[in-house]
Amino acid sequence: MTLSRASIVALIDRYLAGLLDPFVTLLEIHKLMYFMQEAGEPLKLRFQEGRYGPYADNLRHVLKAVEGHLLSGYAGRDAPGVTIDLVPGAVADANAFLEDHPETRARFDRVSDLVEGFESSVGLELLATTHWVASCSAPPDAPPEEIIAGVHAWGERKRQFTDRQIRIALEFLGKKGWLPPAAPPTP
Repeated sequence: MTLSRASIVALIDRYLAGLLDPFVTLLEIHKLMYFMQEAGEPLKLRFQEGRYGPYADNLRHVLKAVEGHLLSGYAGRDAPGVTIDLVPGAVADANAFLEDHPETRARFDRVSDLVEGFESSVGLELLATTHWVASCSAPPDAPPEEIIAGVHAWGERKRQFTDRQIRIALEFLGKKGWLPPAAPPTP
């Protein structure tokens, strides 16, 4: 068990608690791990702009390593809709491991708090894409219209998100403390 593996399992378990489905998709795992790394967990994942939002190609190596031990369903299939299940006993092992790592647990709790209410593949895609644009592409003091334009410019798929949805995600990220502070005004 490693911190990244324990984080994946524990985040999936917490995420599933808010859903009626007994599984999570690969798309959702990418977004959960994106936020875990953004929370400060040193996961060494290399996120980039992907069709479905922030995507880390090197996450598949982690998933391959835990397939059959902690998770099942991945089997090397790197498609966003692939469903992943937790292996019996994985949650207990991950939680026990995380008890000795309070900083990781705090980051885990912060991510869990953030995604509450966005527990769907589309909801997480909206939240992660908006966060990426607001924190990586736009200047810290960018108005909402610039963030909206950035999300829509990402690609055809991102145009499914309405201006209102992006504003809600942006406001939510701000209230939860996930956006960079605005630059102080120049005198």
